[in-house]
Amino acid sequence: MKKIKMCILILTLIFISSCGNQSINNKNWYYSSINVEQLWKYSKGKSQTIAIIDTGISNYAKKLYKDRIIGTYNSLEKNSNVTDENGHGTEMTSIVIGNGKHGVWGIAPKANVIIIKAIGANGTVKPESIANAIEYAVSKKVSVINMSFGSFISNKKIKYQINNAIKNHISVVAAAGDYGNKDLLFPASMKGVISIEAKNKKNKIWNSSNISPTAVAAFPGEKIKTISWRIGSNKKYIISYSSGTSEATAIASGYIALLRDHYVKKHIEFTNSMIVKKMQLIRSTSVENPDYLISFRK
Repeated sequence: MKKIKMCILILTLIFISSCGNQSINNKNWYYSSINVEQLWKYSKGKSQTIAIIDTGISNYAKKLYKDRIIGTYNSLEKNSNVTDENGHGTEMTSIVIGNGKHGVWGIAPKANVIIIKAIGANGTVKPESIANAIEYAVSKKVSVINMSFGSFISNKKIKYQINNAIKNHISVVAAAGDYGNKDLLFPASMKGVISIEAKNKKNKIWNSSNISPTAVAAFPGEKIKTISWRIGSNKKYIISYSSGTSEATAIASGYIALLRDHYVKKHIEFTNSMIVKKMQLIRSTSVENPDYLISFRK
């Protein structure tokens, strides 16, 4: 399936990039790339709640992951209807908490999620819907906020809500962008936000990923296997393979949930600054074969 790229208007432009077998031993290259089975020996994210701010989730995936979805909110319409009319949010959710159905395992399969629909079918959205989504996530005391999108300009309302989330010890994770530029999109460019570049199957920076010396980390983002929102003609759910910093960000959010849960279980005090330093310790933006376990060992 070809990569889907959707433009979202927030004053000027925001974009979203990218977009069974129950055994983890399949052909999903990124599982071995970040050594996910070893990570799971430390944690599966049970104590953590991730807010996925996106286009919502399909009815099928909502049922599939009902034991992990603890809340829904539509910041566009101010209700609980989060039916995905685009597909991007469904795919990101499967990357984060997939339960192995159709061969898709999430990076944090035991974490809880709150699905927040802030983006409509065609990608057009007002800044208020993103700001309100972040505000809602903070009110629900989530641990991680996944923002698999970015903008060419900053927005004061969104910036205020992100800073408030960080003050509340929430890890805010955002996509670097898919334009191959040597800078980061907003809000990945914000201080305190965990900015994520994408890596390819050779563990090098993906050629369309925005890059910057200030980027916190890089995670796999090429041909990532996800649950699609579409239903095939044979009534079986379609599997999608998509690429982008969106996918890398979702993987990173799951990873951070594992890391935070590990510290909770070990009664280790941590701050957002500590999480950022641990992520930088991986050196994933500069090393072709980084050790993603190092954040757990040191």
